Amino acid sequence: MVVKDLLLELRTEELPPKALGQLINSLVANMQTQLTKAQLGFTAVQGFATPRRLAILVTALDSKQADQRVEKRGPSLKAAYDDSGNPSKALLGFARSCGIEDLDYLERTETPKGTWLIYHQDKLGEKTEALLKSIIDKSLSALPMERKMRWGSSRVEFIRPVQSVMLLYGNEVVKASFFDCEAGQVTLGHRFMSSQPIEISEPGDYVMALEAEFVMVDMEKRKAVIRQQLADIGTELGAEVVIDENLLDEVTALVEWPVALSGEFDPAFLNVPEEALISAMKSHQRYFHLLDERGHLLPRFITVSNIRSKDPVAVIRGNERVISPRLSDAAFFYHRDQASPLEANLEKLGNVVFQAKLGTYQDKALRISGLAGFIADQTGTDSTAARRAGLLCKADLVSMMVGEFPELQGLMGGYYARHDGETELVAAAIAEHYLPTQSGGRLPSTTAGQAVAIADKLDTLTGLFGIGQPPSGSKDPFALRRQTLGVIRICIDAGLSLDIKATLSQACVLHGKDFDPTPVYDYLLDRLGSWYLEQGIPADTFNAVRLSHLEITDLQDCDKRVRTIEAFKQQPQAQQLIAANKRIANILKKTNDITTTIDTALFEVDAETQLHAALTATQVQMSEENQSYEARCLLLAGLQTQVDEFFDGVMVMADDVKVRQNRLATLQHMRLLFLEVADFSVLQ
Repeated sequence: MVVKDLLLELRTEELPPKALGQLINSLVANMQTQLTKAQLGFTAVQGFATPRRLAILVTALDSKQADQRVEKRGPSLKAAYDDSGNPSKALLGFARSCGIEDLDYLERTETPKGTWLIYHQDKLGEKTEALLKSIIDKSLSALPMERKMRWGSSRVEFIRPVQSVMLLYGNEVVKASFFDCEAGQVTLGHRFMSSQPIEISEPGDYVMALEAEFVMVDMEKRKAVIRQQLADIGTELGAEVVIDENLLDEVTALVEWPVALSGEFDPAFLNVPEEALISAMKSHQRYFHLLDERGHLLPRFITVSNIRSKDPVAVIRGNERVISPRLSDAAFFYHRDQASPLEANLEKLGNVVFQAKLGTYQDKALRISGLAGFIADQTGTDSTAARRAGLLCKADLVSMMVGEFPELQGLMGGYYARHDGETELVAAAIAEHYLPTQSGGRLPSTTAGQAVAIADKLDTLTGLFGIGQPPSGSKDPFALRRQTLGVIRICIDAGLSLDIKATLSQACVLHGKDFDPTPVYDYLLDRLGSWYLEQGIPADTFNAVRLSHLEITDLQDCDKRVRTIEAFKQQPQAQQLIAANKRIANILKKTNDITTTIDTALFEVDAETQLHAALTATQVQMSEENQSYEARCLLLAGLQTQVDEFFDGVMVMADDVKVRQNRLATLQHMRLLFLEVADFSVLQ
C-alpha cells in the first residue's frame, strides 16, 4: 500500500499561552484516535505549536483503508423458512438489509446453537483524501476549549479566529474547507522578521521551511533553546537563574523565535520582600529572576523576546523602564500595609465571606485559633503561639499586597507579623500554614506552623462536610483532597503524634453546629489508603490495619503499623499465618454459636492445651508496655507451630455442642489477639 506524509496547519490569531501545550497534545491524541478508528495505518503523529499556529505532521499515512470482508449474520435456518419451505418475513427483511434479492447469495454456518444464515460482502476501503475532512473535524471539535470565539459574519467557532489552513497529503493539497478557509499549501513566517509567504511543497519540509523564516514550530525545541539561553546568561553573570517550569512553559508558548536578554532594576527595591519582587516580575512581566551565591535575589532579570533585534540594548532598556513601576507598586503596597498592625485587619476579615453557610474569614480565624491551641496542647507545642498564629493567619488576605499578588498569602502575613513585633514562632507559623501547597510539597517546619496548618485544613474539611458539600467527582472547589493529604503528610512525615478523631470532634464543636466528624474521619482514612498506594504499599496492607480492633487515631502510629505489616508479609511464616487467619475468619463467620469463655476441662487433645497456653502467654507479653509492632508481629509469628498442630489434630466442628463451642471460643481468642495488631485475614 502507498504511504505518504500528511501536514495540517491552522494559522490563527494569538492563542492563549497557558492552554497551548494542552491544545496541541490533545490534537495529537485526537488525530491518533480518529485515524485508528478510520482504520488508516500511520507511523507517528507529531504536533507543533506556536503563539499563532497549531500543526500536525502524520508520517507514513496509508493512502486508503484496507479492503474488508464484511459478515452479516441473519436469522437461524429454522426461523428463515416456514414448514412449506417458503422464506419467512425475517429472512426477506435480512435480504433487503443486505441489498440482495437472490437468496442463493446467503451462506450457512454451523454453531453450537444450530445453523444460521450469513451474508459475506467485500467492502473496498475508501481513499484517505475522502476521509480526512471528517477525521480532522472530529479531532478539532474534541479539543479542550472553555470558551470559543466567532469572528466576522461567520457562525463557525474556534478558540481563536483562524486566518488560514494548510492541508497537504504528500505533495498534493487536499480539497477541504475548515472555519471558512479553503485548505492550501501556503503559510506565513515570523510576524516581523519574515516578509513573504511560504509555500510548502512536501509535509516533511515544514519544520525547516518555517525555521528559515524565524519560526521554531517545535515547542520542546523552543523550550530547550530558552533553557539553554537562560543558563548561558547565568554563567556569564556568575548567578543562578531560577527557572520556574510553569513560567518556562508560558514563555515558550508566547514566542516563535526566542531571544533571552538580561536587564537590571534599582537595587533599592531589594528592601521589599523578595517574594513580592519575584511575583511582580513573574506574573506581570514573565521575567526570570536571578540569585547570588548566597541564594539572595539579585537586582537583575531575564526576559525572553520574540524578535532578534538589531539593537538589543534598546529592548533591554525598554523592559527596564517597564519593570520599574511594577516594582514601585509592590514597594508601595508593602509600606502601606505596614502602616497598620496585622491584628487591625481582623475586623476587615469580618466583611469577607469564607463560605456562605460557614461565616466570614474572621469566624474562620477564631476557629483556627481555638483548634490550633487544642492541637498544640496534644503535641507539646507552645499553645499560646499556636493560638496567636491561628488568629492572625488570615489577616493578610485583606492587605494590598495579597490583593495584588494572591500567591503571597501567608508569606506576607509572616513579614507583617515580624514587623509588628510578634514572636518568630508566630510569624513563621503564619507564613507556612498553607503548606503543603501541592503533592510532595514542602511541609511546615515549626511545630506551631504544623498545628495551625492542620487546624486550617480540618476546619475547612469539617465545615464543608458538615454543610453537605464534600468533594464529588471532579468537583472540589475548596481543594479538600489536597488539604486532606496535607494533614496526612504533616502528621506522618513530620512525625506529629495527634489524636485525629478527637481533633475532628473539636473542629466540629468549634463550628458551633451539629456537625458529625465521622464522614470526615472516613474520608481521611480513604485518602490515607490512596496515599499508601502511591507509596507502593498495597491496599490489603492498609485495610488489614484499618479493620483491626485497634482504632486508627494517631496517623503516625498507624504508619508504623502499616509499614510493619507490609514488612511482615515478606517473612517466610507470614503466608501460613495469613492462611490460618483466613480459615479462622471463615469458620467464625459461618456460626453465631460462639462463647467467649474457654473451659480447659473440655480439651480433648494436647494440641488444644498447647495452643491455649501459647495464646495466653502471647497475650500477656503483648500487653507489656513499650512493645513495638515489630515485636508483636514476632510474638504472633511464634504461634505458628501451635496453630498448625491445632488445625492438623483438632476437628473444630465436633458433634458435641460444648466441645464445639469451646473450640470456637479458642479460635475467637486467637482471632481477637491478632486483631489487636491487624486483620491478617484480609492480607494477600
